[in-house]
Amino acid sequence: MEPYAIAAGAFGAAMLAFTTYELLRRKMSLPGYFFWAILWSALILIGIVPQFYSALLLATQALGMYTPLHFVTTFSILILFAVAYYLGKRVAELDDKLSTIVHHIALQNASARPVNPGKEKEKPLEPRSSNQT
Repeated sequence: MEPYAIAAGAFGAAMLAFTTYELLRRKMSLPGYFFWAILWSALILIGIVPQFYSALLLATQALGMYTPLHFVTTFSILILFAVAYYLGKRVAELDDKLSTIVHHIALQNASARPVNPGKEKEKPLEPRSSNQT
């Protein structure tokens, strides 16, 4: 077995274990876990099972690509574009939600202030301690 195959299999196994650990800690959703588990399992198969590489070679030739490296590079870039789009969309959604929350808090604070601030002195806001909710 070639050294790169051992390294690819070991890296795939380590990342699959880490991904499973993140799922168990509830830091990852189930669909996200399945995506990454399939990716890491394919990396393990490429590294450990030489016949899987041969099957990949046949698939790449059927798609009109010269080597499996072309296949992996092309589809990796497509997946990265999809992930970048999804992350951009998610950041925009979170920004909208944050703006709504800040707007809501500002309106609550504005309605809590006295109508005639010249007659009543406001107490300065005290910082909340980290153990209060």
